[in-house]
Amino acid sequence: MSEPKQFKKCQAIRGTTDFAQDVLSKFNFITDKARQTALLYGCEEINLPVLEDTSVFVRAVGEVTDIVEKQIFKAVRAVAESKQDIALRPEGTAQVIRYYIENALNKKKPFHKLFYTGPMFRGERPQKGRLRQFHHLGVEAIGGTDTVLIDADIIALAVNMLDASGVKNKTVKLNSLGCHADKVRLTENLKTALAPYKDELCPDCLRRVLTNPLRVIDCKEKKCREIIKALDFKDSHLCVKCKDEFDKLKNVLRSIEIAFEYDPFLVRGLDYYTNTVFEIVSSDLGSQDAVGAGGRYNNLISNLGGPNIPAVGFALGMERIMLISKLKVAQPVIDIYVAGHNDNYINERYALVKFLRNEGVSADMDYCSRSLKAQFRAAQKQDIKYIAVLGDDEIKAGKIMFRDMMNSKQEMLDKVEIIKRLISFK
Repeated sequence: MSEPKQFKKCQAIRGTTDFAQDVLSKFNFITDKARQTALLYGCEEINLPVLEDTSVFVRAVGEVTDIVEKQIFKAVRAVAESKQDIALRPEGTAQVIRYYIENALNKKKPFHKLFYTGPMFRGERPQKGRLRQFHHLGVEAIGGTDTVLIDADIIALAVNMLDASGVKNKTVKLNSLGCHADKVRLTENLKTALAPYKDELCPDCLRRVLTNPLRVIDCKEKKCREIIKALDFKDSHLCVKCKDEFDKLKNVLRSIEIAFEYDPFLVRGLDYYTNTVFEIVSSDLGSQDAVGAGGRYNNLISNLGGPNIPAVGFALGMERIMLISKLKVAQPVIDIYVAGHNDNYINERYALVKFLRNEGVSADMDYCSRSLKAQFRAAQKQDIKYIAVLGDDEIKAGKIMFRDMMNSKQEMLDKVEIIKRLISFK
């Protein structure tokens, strides 16, 4: 007789994470806190698919960006016959704008704040703080006027979401890229400033200087970062109007007591940003210190085929929030455990469990034919405070033995009395 075939042990894909009950409780709690904060700011919640046409991200994010060049997850086999180029979404902003345009939301009202949560995907090498599947909390404010008041409101919302999520040590970094003409000027200034260093830049940045110089500022290579930090361009690329608007934004943030640091080297890694850009970092995260980021993108909607409408938004990284959140989240515990001798009266015990659940009480029972003593131990391990015992004596009396595990007290009660007792304890 041949030996059974040995299969390789199943393992999760590198860069993905399983959420057990304790982690998921924190995840859901933070998501709920963020949702409540978003609602306070007048946001509408949307839920979009994880699959999207790749061109949405290429046109929005930019061809010469790490997301497009290195990180997009293509859904190839599943759509081979359709010949449509589909990707797992790497970020949410472009997708929200596609939804906005497709559904002509500008015709329904002039201003929308859209809140979303969900998984994002990037095909990069996994490391601490960088996963292949991760989750974002995001808000996009679309329409209205191109005003710093909206920018300030969005930055305040991001900060307040993190406050509600238990993130304590955080800093808002702020910059302005200026209008389209200013960005062109900044790009040319960078090309000129980096020309003397062509022999010192990494291979990627040598190419970026020609194709997309702003990406050099995002480079993580030590030598490239030293070169960038030595440059002194600050806000010299800003036109008078954009500089005035940036000063107004800083004044608004001061008036609402949102602390920030001006960072002239903050450009963000996506091409669609104009004017305001910001990043929220935390010293609790180490080298990968960004917990969220965003900015204004006034040209994105028209670039994707929609009307010429301004917009600003942000995304927060859930996994990073969970790493540094100071919240202590209570784990869900069963209210009452229904026990009995082995399989005796098992149908009656299950009927009691169902009755309790129907009355809004979380209840469970033994499914492993264990002894009454083993069932008590199992309940104690789960920190269940109350046990209902249903055996011969209880069935004859038409009652249920209700045991308080904290005080080691028990008494005979009927079903309705148990419900009243448990409700009074909550």
